[in-house]
Amino acid sequence: MPRLQALVVFEDRPESFWLRLLQPGFRHCFCLLRQPTGWLLLDSRSRSLDIRQVPPCGADTLARAFVELGAHVVGLAAGRGTDRRLPPRPFTCVELVKRAVGCGDPGVLSPFQLYRRLRADPRRLLLARPRSGGG
Repeated sequence: MPRLQALVVFEDRPESFWLRLLQPGFRHCFCLLRQPTGWLLLDSRSRSLDIRQVPPCGADTLARAFVELGAHVVGLAAGRGTDRRLPPRPFTCVELVKRAVGCGDPGVLSPFQLYRRLRADPRRLLLARPRSGGG
């Protein structure tokens, strides 16, 4: 069975007025990539880029922790993403995650669009969401 190599987390983080225009529950996204020594967290914020090492733990444990905080989580196996070159774009949370997990769809611009795209990705092994959450 394939092993989860990436977790993409979608959450409601209305840091600015503009983010409030996005789909509730899908106003921000970030990812965790499996490394030999744990997980690497990549999170693009409006004023900074957060890159940090997360201690080793199971993907299910991480996903469950984020879901308990109200997030939606998509887990992906390793595999070929896209060979398509992506055009230059503004540096957003969505662009960071797309490039980190190999999603080359240039039409994906919002976290909710990315969530829908990754739900249909053949590499998807895990889909976790809050009990009351839609999507």
